[in-house]
Amino acid sequence: SIRIDVAGAAQAPAQSQAPLALVVEAVDEGVPLLGGVGNIRSYSVASDVSTASVRTIPALPGMKIRCHGIDANGLMFDCSSKEALRGAKRGKGNFWIDIDADERDADELRAWLGDLNLPLFFLSVIAERSETWATQVVAFKTSALTIVRFLPQKERTDTETHVAALSLPNLLMTFTSAPRSEAGDLYSTLHDYMHGEERLPDSTASGVLLALLRFHIDRTSRSMRKLRKHVLKVDEIMDRNVASVSIDAIIDAKDELLRLLACAEEQNECLVALERAEADTEGLDFAHLKGSLGVLIATTSATERMALRLEKQIADLRQRYEGLQQEKINRRLAVLTVLSAVFLPLTLFSGIWGMNFSHMPELNNPYGYYLALFLMVATASSMIFYFWRLGWFD
Repeated sequence: SIRIDVAGAAQAPAQSQAPLALVVEAVDEGVPLLGGVGNIRSYSVASDVSTASVRTIPALPGMKIRCHGIDANGLMFDCSSKEALRGAKRGKGNFWIDIDADERDADELRAWLGDLNLPLFFLSVIAERSETWATQVVAFKTSALTIVRFLPQKERTDTETHVAALSLPNLLMTFTSAPRSEAGDLYSTLHDYMHGEERLPDSTASGVLLALLRFHIDRTSRSMRKLRKHVLKVDEIMDRNVASVSIDAIIDAKDELLRLLACAEEQNECLVALERAEADTEGLDFAHLKGSLGVLIATTSATERMALRLEKQIADLRQRYEGLQQEKINRRLAVLTVLSAVFLPLTLFSGIWGMNFSHMPELNNPYGYYLALFLMVATASSMIFYFWRLGWFD
């Protein structure tokens, strides 16, 4: 379990808040988190931590809490909640806490988050159902809220998935509430990525934020390149045989493109907003990260441009498919036109010989019936040969 100690709560002046300490007995994804984390609403660095009273906030069933620290070399390591929160409070190191709440009742989640003394706006946003989230950046005096869309691990889903990040001078707290059934479990992949060498552009909480964003931006870019390869393959197949590609394959490619484009656009907007928000908050520090931030913005912009080119290419594929369908219709109409032209003189013959006149020499001719059939067949054959020579059957 995790315990939280409030130092000198009874003796502290009414206008100030006592620093907090955390004691952890076991490190596990399901352990409780600490309440009253230095009251993040007025986050400040304290130099001393003592123990006076204990309060514990148990994690909700199914909730996963993971804590990480960053060493001086920019490498990330797993740590306990005690080390993360107390170290961030003292200003000794930079830390990242990831909370995965899965899908749960909004009132239950809001009540649990309320015990963490998070900023009220942050609390009001992340307590809502995940489908109401939208990409945005909100800068406070000592913290910043970033919500950005990312691609779920499950490729075929209409669910929009977002991650919320609360940035503090020495602490990054991320929160994901999208259903795992839709978003998938990306943490193991993200864990390996973030713990790799030279993954963090800077040994700060803002460096962790950019590394996290780069992970999701790279996934979007890879998915876009994968889609481009698929579209080029479809284009190559259609060059050989247009009829071998179904309209469903083209529509699926278009739907996937629109999903990736929407994600890339929101990620680009988030990065631009972060760049502008830095001057208004102490929670973001990109002083040594201008180059990394610029590269990420360039990557998302390149992904958007690739998507726009693919959109034109997919539109061309659909136009070619529709052209094939129109050609099939035209051929069928041509056949009907030939048949109508062939039977028109035959209808004329039958109309003439069907008239009720007293004097019609053909009626008394013993070979009249056979001559009439021969004339009809000869006429029809001549017209069919004529249309064939003109290329109507090509």
